Amino acid sequence: MAIWQFLHENAARQPDRLAVIHERCQLTYAELEDWVERIATGLHFQGLAGCDRVVTVLGNTPEHLALLLACFRAGLVVVPLAPWSILAQIRYALRTSGARGIVAPTATLQAVFEDHGELRPDIIINTGDPLPIPGMIPWEVIEAGPGEVPPLPKSDRDHLAIIVFTSGTTSRPKAVVHSQNRLARRVIAYADRLQLTPRDVAYIIIGIGRPVVLAGQVLAMLRCGGTIVLRESCDPAAFWEGFRQPPQKTLTFGAPGVMKSLLAHPASREVDWSQCPYWLVGGDCVSPELHAGFIARAGRPLIEMCGMTETGFYSLNPPDRPRIGSIGQVLPGVTVRIVDAEGTPVSCGEIGEIAIRTPDGMIGYWNDTAETFRVIRDDWLYTGDLARMDADGYLWFVGRSKDIIVRMGYKVSPILVEQALETHPSIERAVVVGAPDSLAGQVPFAFLQLAANQPAPNADELRTYLADRLDPPSIPDSFVPIAEWPLTYAGKLDRARLVWIATNGGVPF
Repeated sequence: MAIWQFLHENAARQPDRLAVIHERCQLTYAELEDWVERIATGLHFQGLAGCDRVVTVLGNTPEHLALLLACFRAGLVVVPLAPWSILAQIRYALRTSGARGIVAPTATLQAVFEDHGELRPDIIINTGDPLPIPGMIPWEVIEAGPGEVPPLPKSDRDHLAIIVFTSGTTSRPKAVVHSQNRLARRVIAYADRLQLTPRDVAYIIIGIGRPVVLAGQVLAMLRCGGTIVLRESCDPAAFWEGFRQPPQKTLTFGAPGVMKSLLAHPASREVDWSQCPYWLVGGDCVSPELHAGFIARAGRPLIEMCGMTETGFYSLNPPDRPRIGSIGQVLPGVTVRIVDAEGTPVSCGEIGEIAIRTPDGMIGYWNDTAETFRVIRDDWLYTGDLARMDADGYLWFVGRSKDIIVRMGYKVSPILVEQALETHPSIERAVVVGAPDSLAGQVPFAFLQLAANQPAPNADELRTYLADRLDPPSIPDSFVPIAEWPLTYAGKLDRARLVWIATNGGVPF
């Protein structure tokens, strides 16, 4: 099934049902499909066809949502970037993907191509400025759609759908390619696991170009015939203001840091959290404190899920029987095994690398056959993530294999050390990395975000505190307070930067 068929089928089945709600407008399924068809035809009329790549640098707007769907409808390959992407990141995406088109605000486009004219694609579409600008096509021209061009043919044939860049936390961002049919099948499996219906309403605060949001909220709603509520900001005050407004929200997603900020905001005490059954969280480890705080407020646990850019989500905690701290059970259509360094499956409960086999994973890395071949071996994708699986098939994340600290031959899990540190009343958040050591090879090095209105502990106090919670090799040699966490372009914690800081004496900035 092609992605655009989700919209087409619900536009035929329930044309007057609300598909999209945004502060500027509301769209029924019939109106959204008509708009998408016009944009797709407009893109085709400008010469974009086949597997041409189109970079988007837009926020959570109805225009961006319709553009993504129009690219799928026209058989184009969308390359979504966050609206806050820096110029180097946009240029990297243009160069790597070989894009023939880009859609972005006028000011962004002018800055991107200043002194980099060689990167200019054939089709440059500007938003936010309806006046003609030399070399650019106003968005209004595209969305109007040329009336004299016949409608695009409807086909079930699979097409390349999207190129997504990895977050680049451990290496240079890689361009991951997914096809429409594979992406659609993942959405169907996910929506069926959650038993989503037309009564569901997805409340979206994370960028819709991110795979987990595009598949897990946007396309999931179009699949089940539900409603998409778009917010352009994940500011906690704005979130709760929108949460209180109708319709009743039933599904939302955020990283642990987002959920923590929502929980801490005063407005969170004035709403009924229980009305939303699906509070999904992923992208990072969820601390026991966040789980406990959420249960106290919402009366139900967060639903942890896990995935990666290359596979999409592959595990999800069953909403009716979640296990707190687990990333859930494997989704239908996916096979997961836990293997040792030689690729041999380990025993139940033992820690090993997560290997995934699914017919609906990535096609491969764009223009990088060697890296594709390195990651996928004999149909198994080796994630680099360490976990254990219990007797009931629940996965328990341990850490990334590249993050594991090897001290005198002993393997230290940063996550376990971080969780122990975060039980200390003076520590808001802890991140532990490996620092080089001439004798031990590596030693744990802890960065600490201190809690407000709490005394700052010294290193000796922390070592004494950890002595009852960790084995001796896991206790960090150094503890350094940090005021602001370094982030990657994708907004994730930049562990590589922290390793560099630890290697160079522990001075954060």
